[in-house]
Amino acid sequence: MAQKSSSFVAFPAVILWLMYLIPILGVTGFIICFGVNVPFYDQWVVPALFEKTATGILQFQDLFELHNNHRILFPRLIFIGLGFISSWNIKLELFLSLGLAILTFILLYKISVSSSKNQNYFFHFNNLLTALIFFSLAQSENWLWGFQIALFLINFCVILSCFILNNNKIQPKTKLLLAAISCLIATFSSSQGLMSWLALIPGVIVISASGHQRKKYLIFWITLFAISSLIYSIGYTQEPKTINLSLLEKLLALIQFFFNVIAAPLTNSQNFSMWIGIIIILNFIFLGSYCLINLKNKKYLIKLCSPWFSIGIFSILCSILITLGRYNYGANYAIYTSRYTTHSLLLIIAVIQLWFIIISEDNFFKRNYYPKLIYSFVGGILVCLIGVKSEIAIAQAQTDVINKQRGETCLELINYLEDSKFFKTHPERCLLRLSKTTWWIQDGVKQLQSVNLRNWANHITFKTESEQLYGYIDFPLSSDQPLKLKPQDSVTFKGWAIFPQQQNQPQLVFFSRGNQRSFFAQANIGLNSPDIAQVLDSTLYNYARWEVTIPTVQLHNGLGNTTVKAWVYNPNGNEFIPLKGEVKIIFEKD
Repeated sequence: MAQKSSSFVAFPAVILWLMYLIPILGVTGFIICFGVNVPFYDQWVVPALFEKTATGILQFQDLFELHNNHRILFPRLIFIGLGFISSWNIKLELFLSLGLAILTFILLYKISVSSSKNQNYFFHFNNLLTALIFFSLAQSENWLWGFQIALFLINFCVILSCFILNNNKIQPKTKLLLAAISCLIATFSSSQGLMSWLALIPGVIVISASGHQRKKYLIFWITLFAISSLIYSIGYTQEPKTINLSLLEKLLALIQFFFNVIAAPLTNSQNFSMWIGIIIILNFIFLGSYCLINLKNKKYLIKLCSPWFSIGIFSILCSILITLGRYNYGANYAIYTSRYTTHSLLLIIAVIQLWFIIISEDNFFKRNYYPKLIYSFVGGILVCLIGVKSEIAIAQAQTDVINKQRGETCLELINYLEDSKFFKTHPERCLLRLSKTTWWIQDGVKQLQSVNLRNWANHITFKTESEQLYGYIDFPLSSDQPLKLKPQDSVTFKGWAIFPQQQNQPQLVFFSRGNQRSFFAQANIGLNSPDIAQVLDSTLYNYARWEVTIPTVQLHNGLGNTTVKAWVYNPNGNEFIPLKGEVKIIFEKD
């Protein structure tokens, strides 16, 4: 008989592994499209570490000290290493987070293999669903923020510990030692890492069949947790919360926030999120109860399920910790921000993996066709929910990337931005997306420049005129009659700006006073301009208009009357190009 060709046999497997790659490739594309090489918010604490490292004065205390109630010792080490390797390219941090996530999923897959006798289609359906949830864009903020490496590192350490404790080829004492090292790294990566010690107790209990040995291992593990907690608490101070709620209101807020955190990977709906969270928790409790009830007759179930119980418990404990720290922001805050989903989605994965084990191993479920059918139907619902959630995440990222790119441009030109009231307080200032406090950015810039990790634009040419038309100040109209302003007044500037026949269009207009070669304010380009597109016969100019209102106190620099000019920055020519028109202003007293 002729043998089947190897390519024919391998073809289904190739398709299968390509399906596993789809969620990973989706996240990769998401990072490439929406990741911006610019630090923002908490990342501005990192330049001080670079400066101390370069000058040789970095101390252990600098790594160990609290950051918003978290010990981020190991993430700080990662930031320093990546920063000097890449001149602090933020995108390298994003791809390291993705790399940690990929390694974590591989461990999840291996744990699933060890708890399943057959790698059949049902097995792969279960793990493809796991991959889809694990690489979901529901955690979009964390995929696009390098500072969140800590969350992916903690998940990796916890899943690695579960894998180690579940590995029969490793000696029990070695298992404990390796798992403890992993938990230690998680502990000093963020406060959620402390929960890993408690979550892994089910895995520690099933290491040995001997009751005496189990007791010794458990005491050893709890002791390590106590020591870690004691070290973590050195110099720890909790920031006081200012929230005026009655005891009942506070309890209701805590409950709603907690269930919203649990449901956040699947929905943004205020109406259904709490109920989805309750369903997920009840499923986990039912599965745990089922295993305990059948402990005598089906001891193997506890062994198979213990890593997934640990993963689920870790997710619940992290959600409780997040709830206690953030409930004062409002219950719905949990579903509108995606930062908390990286841990909470592990509970959903634990539930579907536990259902898979019980359906596959229990004789009643194995003989009955309906459990698999129901499981598949629920899996389909999860896929739809993840799809909707991902679509929302992409829409949010499309908006956010524009603001980040504007912030990136402002940061590039920071040597040309005045220390003005506009750039400190105006709600439309381009630096706002990078940090709410301008001084934080200014300090970070000085520190980065001092160690030559990043350098910002200098020696940019200010063109006095341009051959092509780049835009206009439409309002106030240019005239010989100056605009008179009193201290309590505000002035609205309107106009449009383009790069003629360039694919990439300007996003910011900068304003200067008189003949100064610096800018006191800026406006965001992006308002609808079909008239400009029609006149210039190009859809590139559909969103070329801009508008900004500036209070007189932010416009007046104390030097008397002035003339306001508008400019766009052309990075290709390293030049500032003036827009047509200028506004003469006279400042009057009350």
